[in-house]
Amino acid sequence: PDMYPGNCWAFRGSQGYLVVRLSMKIYPTAFTLEHIPKTLSPTGNITSAPRNFSVYGLDHEYEEEGELLGQYVYDQEGEPLQMFPVMV
Repeated sequence: PDMYPGNCWAFRGSQGYLVVRLSMKIYPTAFTLEHIPKTLSPTGNITSAPRNFSVYGLDHEYEEEGELLGQYVYDQEGEPLQMFPVMV
């Protein structure tokens, strides 16, 4: 609903899915993931940050199996904005 910590693309539970639909086919070389730093978190921790995540390339949003582009780990002790290269 807004850009305050805890209100951006929140998922319930320990798993979530996100599909980004683009207007044309692309061949990505890297992905970035950003989470607020601990210093800006109201609780002083960022346990809500994604840890292990996978990225798949799909030909259409209803495709059940896509091409695995990589499996990654977000480092909660690292920089808030982290870049992950495509593994394939």
